[in-house]
Amino acid sequence: MRILIHDFGAYAFPVTLSHSLQNRGHEVAHAYCDSLVTTPRNVHDNISGLALLPIETAQTFNKYNLIRRWGQEREYGHLAAKVILKFNPDVVISANAPLSAQDRILRTCKRHDIPFVFWLQDLIGLAASKVLRSKLPLLAPVIGRYFRSMEGRLLRESNAVVAITEDFRPALQGFGVAPNRCHVIENWGVLEKPTNEPTTWARQHNLGDRPILLYAGTLSMKHNPAILVRLAEKFEERAQVVVVSQGAGAAWLTQAIETYNLVNLVVLPYQDPNQLPAMYSSAEVLLVLLTEDAGQFSVPSKILTYLCAKRPVLAAIPAKNLGARILESSGAGFVTAPNDHTDFIQKAEVLLGAPELRQTMGEKAEAWATTNFEIGRITDRFEHVIQQACL
Repeated sequence: MRILIHDFGAYAFPVTLSHSLQNRGHEVAHAYCDSLVTTPRNVHDNISGLALLPIETAQTFNKYNLIRRWGQEREYGHLAAKVILKFNPDVVISANAPLSAQDRILRTCKRHDIPFVFWLQDLIGLAASKVLRSKLPLLAPVIGRYFRSMEGRLLRESNAVVAITEDFRPALQGFGVAPNRCHVIENWGVLEKPTNEPTTWARQHNLGDRPILLYAGTLSMKHNPAILVRLAEKFEERAQVVVVSQGAGAAWLTQAIETYNLVNLVVLPYQDPNQLPAMYSSAEVLLVLLTEDAGQFSVPSKILTYLCAKRPVLAAIPAKNLGARILESSGAGFVTAPNDHTDFIQKAEVLLGAPELRQTMGEKAEAWATTNFEIGRITDRFEHVIQQACL
């Protein structure tokens, strides 16, 4: 079967699915957006035998200019549709795409009788309503209804929907998606062997010998980066808060470093994928942030990546979020309320002061990831969805 997997965000874990499907005899192409700044480039250009289809818009995506972004999303949808038709797949699985782009992709598939699987990573309509409430308070209700209506239509028209958490089922039911078309397959992390030299990456970036509290990945204002400033202020010379990110949140933190003279808060750009195991191994604690509102429509995928790094996780995220439930059930870290800076800092103090606890949590994280991220079982479930979608 010819399968095209489209992941707008160019994340690492969907590539492992493409690999696994190809290893089972399918002819697989992996398409992704090659015009992003704030998403790490984890899709490698030297993957043997896998057809990689980068999709590049005329300009780098502008996430923060809503009008320009809307135009770029439409441009991207047009380009993605051309890529799909050129490959001529038997089925398309599409994840992380902006709704206007996803709309174009779905309409192209329907016109050419190509079954379409909506891989639902976030409830974008709900997210738009929440985010725009502060930026465009008068227009937010209207725009929010528009996006929710579009998202519902796209989900209903898809041949199958793969949601990443059971928490999305009520929304799917509310959108009127047929239950027999809805499937839940949780995301996974990419299991990579941690480096045996945990200080190598830190030395390369002149981070010295102080313990590192690391935040790595997308950082927008929905992640509440102010808590990282509080963390740095508290620890002063005792530890370093290192943030590996780009975009609005990273820029805000860079300004905060100057404003508050925070010598122990360091902001670095996204790192080469080959450096990620060494980067994670350099940290004593890995950090996750998500506001209460964002917890309703998003699951922090970085938690899954962190679990593979054999390091304890400290997460300021809503207790009902899937990420929080994973950390609690696995014993891989601590969870605090998103706005409880005091508890977050206290938990960081506990972890830095207890190397044996860090070791135990890191081992539990690795054990949970090894058990749950077995790509063969995950591929079995996706093949079942593909079969259902193609009926």
